[in-house]
Amino acid sequence: MSPADHPYLPVPQTVYWVDTGVLPTPDPERHRAVVVLAAPATTAGTVAVASRSSADGFGVDHPGDVRLGLSAPGTFSRRLPVQAQLWTPATTAALGRLDDSTFAAVVERFGS
Repeated sequence: MSPADHPYLPVPQTVYWVDTGVLPTPDPERHRAVVVLAAPATTAGTVAVASRSSADGFGVDHPGDVRLGLSAPGTFSRRLPVQAQLWTPATTAALGRLDDSTFAAVVERFGS
């Protein structure tokens, strides 16, 4: 097993690009931005994320953040569970920390 295949625990409030193959529902995009709402204590658990879309018209609006590589407006619109075993360097890439006010709104909408 290569180092890229070893699971690691993500950091809540951090935005990641994820390979959509790790998401539990089909996605037309190859990669999707998500913010981590909650991480398990071990890689045997489930990571709670909210996915960001520029097409969904419901959820928590996010004007974009060039610092995170998200220049277009979008919406955090779906809460999804991701098996922590699938959270690896090969399937995820950290973009940075979501601002406090947007994260608070996402947690209020979707829980942590």
